[in-house]
Amino acid sequence: MRGRGTTTRNTAGAPTNGRARSLIWLCRVVVRVFMRQVDVTGRHHIPADRPTILVCNHSNGLADPVVLIGCLGFFPRFLVAKSMWRIRGLSWLLRYAMCVPVARRNDVHGESFDAATNAAAFAQCHGVLAAGGRVAVFPEGGVDDHPGLTLPLKTGTARIALSAVAGGRVDDVVIVPLGITYEERGRFRGQVALQIGEPVEVVPFLGAAGDEDAVAVRALTEAIGAALLTVAATHASWRSAEVTHAAAEVVVRTEDPDAAEPYARVVELQRELATRLADHGGDSGPAFKGLEARVDDLRERLEALGTHTPADVVHLDAAHARRRILGLGALSLGLAPLGVAGYALHALPAAVSYGLGRRTAHPAWKATAKGGSAVVTVPITYAVEAWAARRRWGPRGAVAVLVAGPVTGLAAIAWTATVDELRRSVRAAGWARRPEGLAAARAGRDAVVAEVDRIVALPVAVPARRD
Repeated sequence: MRGRGTTTRNTAGAPTNGRARSLIWLCRVVVRVFMRQVDVTGRHHIPADRPTILVCNHSNGLADPVVLIGCLGFFPRFLVAKSMWRIRGLSWLLRYAMCVPVARRNDVHGESFDAATNAAAFAQCHGVLAAGGRVAVFPEGGVDDHPGLTLPLKTGTARIALSAVAGGRVDDVVIVPLGITYEERGRFRGQVALQIGEPVEVVPFLGAAGDEDAVAVRALTEAIGAALLTVAATHASWRSAEVTHAAAEVVVRTEDPDAAEPYARVVELQRELATRLADHGGDSGPAFKGLEARVDDLRERLEALGTHTPADVVHLDAAHARRRILGLGALSLGLAPLGVAGYALHALPAAVSYGLGRRTAHPAWKATAKGGSAVVTVPITYAVEAWAARRRWGPRGAVAVLVAGPVTGLAAIAWTATVDELRRSVRAAGWARRPEGLAAARAGRDAVVAEVDRIVALPVAVPARRD
């Protein structure tokens, strides 16, 4: 029988103790509140009983590890750049989260490279893996405002894995690639796709003598990059990312308006389009130009109807929109009282989050600024409101406020989403009175679908063999 505070799994790196459980719970709450939908695919690729290194693309600041923890349900040891530990307040969180500091050469400014930090990091990671735990690495080496992976990857992941096996700390290690794609970084209630790829076995990359020579490190790093490309799309420009995402969304929502996990399907198709387009001229090639023209034409036709969102192709069936209006109207009326109360009780956190989001210039850190401020201001707001309620109505008033806060907050989120969808359905129902514009939009939609089918049928370039 386990006592209080003991671990449920004896791993030096990812213990499911009270600290880890509290952080997992917090990340789950943050993900469910801030993300409208998170589609996770490929979960079976993460082994339950093998030393594992998770590698993931890094495009959205602290939101990336929060999404990983909240969706995967376990707590790996994250490697974090030592420069992040110099940020007041954040350093405390990193220590509490049992993160491992690593030194990056591009962080050195007029001082010698801190090799001792990395030696200690390697030793900690080896201990985690030897105990059967998991380590998480963002091998791009930082957060860049670029629509894809920052290649070439840093070699640290390969060196940690190979040295763990070569040094006899573990018999084997597996590296699992993860790709996170956001509908829009920093957007409240946006969609996210977390895709988990097939594992990369480490042992076959050891040198002939069973060591971690430079050739093995380079080969394994390239294999990790190739694995990440199967779950994280990379684009030559933001325009390419925008066009392929719009086209993929049109296709998925046209084929099945009520599909389960639609955003994961959109991301998968977007990645496939990016691969084909890269093999056929990239952004300047005729394939991309043709797709861009079809998407822009569809946008113009949708704008003529009063919308510009490609996802609104699901509303091109006016009868479908009319069927939804009654249910959405009743739901919005039912949620209205709690929604209004939620807005009133959360006015301060909402204002602070919105203001910080506007003041944060770098797109990759908007979600961190907004979400981090809410994590701090919401408990403070609840405490102040409970204190005020206790003074006026006694302990029962304080308890009522503490219960009403989360309930009305979630109701306000649901109410806002319902009203927005109702508004879109009402607008779409009116499209039936404009048959010419509706027919033009449907033709534009069909042209995008046909163009996507044509691009997907293009041959994939075969990479040249490397001797």
